[in-house]
Amino acid sequence: MFHSFRRPVCEETFDSLFETYKERLFGYILAVAHSRYLAEEITQEIFLKLWLCRNELHRVENLESYLFAIARNKMLNHLRKANYDEKLIDELKSRMKPLSNDVEEQISLSESDRLVQEAITLLSPQRQLVYRLSRNQGLDHRQVADVLHIAHDAARKRYSRALAALEQRLRGRL
Repeated sequence: MFHSFRRPVCEETFDSLFETYKERLFGYILAVAHSRYLAEEITQEIFLKLWLCRNELHRVENLESYLFAIARNKMLNHLRKANYDEKLIDELKSRMKPLSNDVEEQISLSESDRLVQEAITLLSPQRQLVYRLSRNQGLDHRQVADVLHIAHDAARKRYSRALAALEQRLRGRL
C-alpha cells in the first residue's frame, strides 16, 4: 500500500497507518532479530517516532520504504549497541579480580551497578537525558536530537561528554 500525504497526519490516519503496517514491520524485525520482545520494542519505537514526526510525514514520498528503512536502521543501531555493550562488559570483567563464590560476585556486581548509577546521577541533567535516551531507549544521536528538539551535533557532544565523564568518574573504582 502506497501512502502519500499533502498535509500533517491526523490521529485517524495514524491509526490506519498503524493497522496497515504493524504486522509487516513486526514480522520483518522478528525475522532479523529472532526475538519477539525486541521486535515488539522496535516496532513500538518506529510508531512512536512516526507519531512524534507526524507533522513532517507529508514530505515522505513512499511511506512503506520509509518505514522499512527506519526498521533496518533501528536494527543496525541495536546490533551496534549490543556489540559495544558486549565489549564494555568484557572490558569490565577483565578488570575485575576473580571472585571466590557467587555471593561475592553478586555483591560486586551490585556494587558496580550502584557506582555506575551514582555516576550517572552526577551528570548534568542534559547529559543524563541524552545518555539515558541512547542507552536505555536505544536511540541514535539523530533520534535523540529529534526527541529533544536539539541539533544532532549537540546530542552527539552531550553523549560523548557524558561517556567521558562516566569513564573518568569510574576509572579505578570498578
